[in-house]
Amino acid sequence: MCELISVSKSFLRDMRNVGEWREGIHWVYLNPENHRSGIRYNTDLCLHWLATRSCPQEHDRAVRLYLEALTKGDAATHQ
Repeated sequence: MCELISVSKSFLRDMRNVGEWREGIHWVYLNPENHRSGIRYNTDLCLHWLATRSCPQEHDRAVRLYLEALTKGDAATHQ
């Protein structure tokens, strides 16, 4: 992920820790019962956040659309 979006591991960690990227939306633990198992990122939403961080309303809209897609069962087409 770091290479894909040209950021450091500490940047990814900071985005998680400060709550900019939300668990279950922007990222998930590979094994929720073992936090050392690794993390998978929703690349599309993370890139969208980077592109629209000066306009949080735009990103909130993208998150809402993603969550709606999850409930409809076609979120796989958005990752």
